[in-house]
Amino acid sequence: MGLARFRILRASLSFMRSNQNEDNRSKPVTIVDVAQAAGVTSMTVSRVMKGYKHVSPKTREKVLRVAQEMKYTVNLAARALVTGQTGIIAVISERLDNPYYANLVHHLELQLETNGYVMRLLHTDEELDSLINSTNSSAIDGVIVAGLFHRIKEFLRTGPERAQPCVFVNTSVHSEADFVHLDLEPALTKAIGIMVRDGRQRIAHIGMGALEFPHPITDLEDRILTYLSEMKKLGRKIELIGVNPSVTIDSPARIEALKEYFQSNGCPDGLVCFNDAIALHVFRALSDLGLSIPEDVMLVGCDDLPFMKFFEPPLSSIAPPIEEASALAWQFLQARMLNPAIPRQQATLDAELVLRKSLQT
Repeated sequence: MGLARFRILRASLSFMRSNQNEDNRSKPVTIVDVAQAAGVTSMTVSRVMKGYKHVSPKTREKVLRVAQEMKYTVNLAARALVTGQTGIIAVISERLDNPYYANLVHHLELQLETNGYVMRLLHTDEELDSLINSTNSSAIDGVIVAGLFHRIKEFLRTGPERAQPCVFVNTSVHSEADFVHLDLEPALTKAIGIMVRDGRQRIAHIGMGALEFPHPITDLEDRILTYLSEMKKLGRKIELIGVNPSVTIDSPARIEALKEYFQSNGCPDGLVCFNDAIALHVFRALSDLGLSIPEDVMLVGCDDLPFMKFFEPPLSSIAPPIEEASALAWQFLQARMLNPAIPRQQATLDAELVLRKSLQT
C-alpha cells in the first residue's frame, strides 16, 4: 500500500470514528442506558423515576445518582403516550418574594424532581384561572396547594370530570381534600407563655392587615385565633396591629408605619409576629426608636428563616417542619394518583419554637 493511499485510509477511519462519537454524544440517554449502568432492570429504573415506594433505598439512591451523572431526563411526551400521565404536577403558591413560600416550593420541587416529575408553578390569580378554565385539565397529573386558598374552593368545584388529585399543605385544615396540617398553635402558645411568665403586660399580635385581610380561610386566621384564645384565657387586653400585606420584604414603608404606630400608641412589651418578614421590619423599627430586645420588647417571628439567627440579638421564631411536610404531601398525592378511591389522607405536624435571645432575659 502506497504512503499516500495509507494516509487517505487513515483519515477516512478517523472521520468515521469522529462521526460515530458525535452520534453517541447527540443520542439521548435512555432508560435502558441508565439500567445497564446501574446494574438493574429497566423496570426498576422506571419505578424509581415514578416514585414507587417498593424499591430499596440503596437501589433508589444508586439509580438516581447514575441518572444524574448520565444527565438522564424523563421523556414526558413518551410517558404521556404510554401511561396517559404527563409527569407534571401543579403547585399552587403565593408569590415567591415571600421567603416562606419560596422555601416551601423549593422543597416540593425537590420531591418532584427526585421522583421524575416536573413542577408547574401557579402563584397568581391569572395562572390559576388558566388551569380552572382549561379544556385540557389532564395536562397535569395532580395538584399540591400551598397558597391562594381564597380561590381553591373554586378550583375544586370545577366538576368531578375535571377534578385532579389534590393535596393541601398549610397551617389550616381543609377537610374537603387530603391535607398536611402545619400546627403552629402549641409553639405559639409556648411563646406567649414565656412572655407572660417574664411579666410582660402588653402582648400584641402584628399581622398582615389584621382582621381586614380579604381571604376567609387562611393561615393568618389560624394564627390570630390562637393569639385571641390565649389572650382571652389570660384575661389580657387584645391588641391587633395590622400592616400592609402587599409590601415586599425590602420596602421601608412597613418600618415607617410601625414606627408611627409605636410612637402614637406606645410600644407593647411583647410582640408576636405573623411571619419572619414582619419580625425583620419590627426589629428595625424598634432599633430606630432606641428600644432594646428583649429588655424593652420580647419578640417572636414565624417560619424560622435562616437569617433570624444572624440578628443581634438572635430572633426567636416558630419553625414549621417544611421538609417533612413537603415529603408527606408528595406521598399523599402519589397515593391519590394511584388510587383515587382511597379514604381521605390527613396528617398534622407540630411546629417547633426555636428559642433565641429575643425571648430570653
